[in-house]
Amino acid sequence: MTSATRQRVLVVEDDPEISYLLSAILAGEDREIVLADSGVEARRVVESGDVDLVILDLILPDVDGRSLLSELRERPETAAVPIVVVTGRVGPESRQDCYALGADAFVEKPFDPDELASDISVRLERAAQAEKVALSDPLTGLLNAAGLRARWAECADGCALGLLEIDSFDSRSEAWGWEGTEKVVRDVAHALRAATPEGVVLARIGGGDFALLMPGADLTGISELAATALGVVKGFDLQALGPQEERLTATIGVVAAEAGTPLEEGLDVARRRIFQAREAPGDHVATEDPDAEARTARVLVAEDDEISATILLHRLRKEGLEVVRFDNGQDAYQAALQAVPDLVILDVKMPGLDGFEVLERLRRNPDFGATPIIMLTSMGQEADVVRGFRLGADDYILKPFSPTELSARVRRLLKRGRSPSAV
Repeated sequence: MTSATRQRVLVVEDDPEISYLLSAILAGEDREIVLADSGVEARRVVESGDVDLVILDLILPDVDGRSLLSELRERPETAAVPIVVVTGRVGPESRQDCYALGADAFVEKPFDPDELASDISVRLERAAQAEKVALSDPLTGLLNAAGLRARWAECADGCALGLLEIDSFDSRSEAWGWEGTEKVVRDVAHALRAATPEGVVLARIGGGDFALLMPGADLTGISELAATALGVVKGFDLQALGPQEERLTATIGVVAAEAGTPLEEGLDVARRRIFQAREAPGDHVATEDPDAEARTARVLVAEDDEISATILLHRLRKEGLEVVRFDNGQDAYQAALQAVPDLVILDVKMPGLDGFEVLERLRRNPDFGATPIIMLTSMGQEADVVRGFRLGADDYILKPFSPTELSARVRRLLKRGRSPSAV
């Protein structure tokens, strides 16, 4: 649907009398009826915003309605929208063509206005229910990630986002068990809903992660709302789930995003701030990157796979880091000797020298005693992981990797440096 309460119906019909009749019988407080008398006008309406149902005549002044039907089904934004053909072009061939091209119904003129109006109402209700299910989290009844994405797209003046993550959710949920975890998630959702003011979007986007969304890039407003949400979560007593349990804690990353900012970018910033905030004890609402000085750090990447290298370079440069990349271990090793980087990412399988050989040589050099090194590989055998850590690796990430997770780990190592316990 185009909004939470209003449905948009596109009527593609060049006969003004039929258009007027359809407008009259379909009108309602919760509907917007948009008229188009040609294929060109219909395309303009679709491009101007979402539609929830299309009524299509086959005989139009500039295009065969069947061609327009096919085009609508090929467009991502209208691929699943109900399309009802209402036409005077009768006959089994026209009917079969329309159904084959994706029409949901075929109505011949003249038609019974009451019957058509009833049919359209049923189809709109079904479409609304299907969308509601598709955009809702079944456990909590909140919006899911897809629902959050849809509401984010409606923020014409930018959005303010708060991402709440229950601390240590994965490990604690193992102790809680399936039923206990579901109860915690439902209870947290219920409490957050009660504490969320009207006009603020609340979503559960997976696990113990919840999102708060406000229209407008108001960092102060979302920070205050996040503080309230954090207080709600901290109030939960978990003694009923086990004697070892105390109270929930959470961390919230907030970000103000300008219009046109992709949702993924906003979530990435929020997650990075959460990761950094957890370096200090206690609950946090993280509103900025505390380690801005690390943004000028130099990262050396040794990766021969072009796809992985492209993802790495794009992600790290997006973080404001200086990145140099080599596609073989020998060149990467020589470059590191000439200018010691702040962090090194090594693929294991490379021409020249493999990642383990480069790692071993760097660790023998005292200049690299404090340089964090991450091993990146598709090799998942335990022996490879053990070997990497024994040779002095600080972290080990398997392909395919999450760019967000890799970014967070890089940030952590740049801030902390090598672990005091590293070999």
